[in-house]
Amino acid sequence: MAKMIEEIHETPQVIERLIENEGKKINEIAKMFRKLSPSVIIAAGRGTSDNACIYGQYLFESNIGIPVALALGSLYTHYKTPPDIKNGVMMGISQSGETEDVCEILNQSIHHDIFTIGITNNPESTMAKLLRNNAIFMNAGVEKSVAATKTFSASLMSLLLFAYAIKGKTFKIDDLKVAYDSIFDQEEFIRDLAQRYSFARDLVVIGAGFNYPVALESALKLKETCYISAQGLSSVDLVHGPLAMLDPDIPVIVFAPDDSTLGLSVKIIDKIKETGSHTLIISDNDEILKRGDLSFKIFKTDKELYPFENALFIQLFAYNLSISKGLNPDVPRFLHKVSKI
Repeated sequence: MAKMIEEIHETPQVIERLIENEGKKINEIAKMFRKLSPSVIIAAGRGTSDNACIYGQYLFESNIGIPVALALGSLYTHYKTPPDIKNGVMMGISQSGETEDVCEILNQSIHHDIFTIGITNNPESTMAKLLRNNAIFMNAGVEKSVAATKTFSASLMSLLLFAYAIKGKTFKIDDLKVAYDSIFDQEEFIRDLAQRYSFARDLVVIGAGFNYPVALESALKLKETCYISAQGLSSVDLVHGPLAMLDPDIPVIVFAPDDSTLGLSVKIIDKIKETGSHTLIISDNDEILKRGDLSFKIFKTDKELYPFENALFIQLFAYNLSISKGLNPDVPRFLHKVSKI
């Protein structure tokens, strides 16, 4: 059995272990955060971790009301002109803890006495040694497949727990466990869905709001494991130019949960249908599911938890599509677990 599918199945246990083992530390870091009362957060990550940072943008701006910007790595590593962050917080995410420019950003932030925190899966990593008590560990265990699955979900949960701790809220895992069970129960259906896309060379994935970063992550997974030219876009951005590239040979995967963005999703789907593109809709709303050429029903939950469901779905989808194409999803060509550049 491929490592990727094993690691996808470990996700619920990883989330529970993360909550149990890191809860106290996260609360302590949250206390320091509240005492500082920062005016801005800068988030640094690459690849999957960068997509998690964008989820963090939505999470912290909506829950705490603090603007979040993504770090421009080249300003730190090449141009040597990092921004002056006054009363701000630097936050890095790297599953390996060895992403060179992310570690350099954190190192420079510490040097300039900026409150610096990070999320990593490796307690022995460069990031962990730099941050010491300000490092949150994913508790995901070794991830052997190159494509990040359980560590992406653990990154999202680390951010969610931290945001909740800052607000003094307690995360209850019950809904998420039910949602995960619902998706795993439909695993055979997901396999059959994925096989329908075996001959797709191009594909677009869209999502609005909290599900925009999952659209980006979905496209990355399809590129890595299936060698498909996949584009992840915000639902709104699709109609600002990229809509013109659609045709019946380019399917569109639409994340359309029943939250405040549902009305927008309906309008975008109608626009896509005008192009003749095939649509696969992932939603918990029965009416919008009927609008898709194919559809997958998820469990109804909070807006902040839909990305966890959608991430699990696309990981299973990408794995099964890779297998149906006769590829090895564990070892994508040209790629390594830790990218050095």
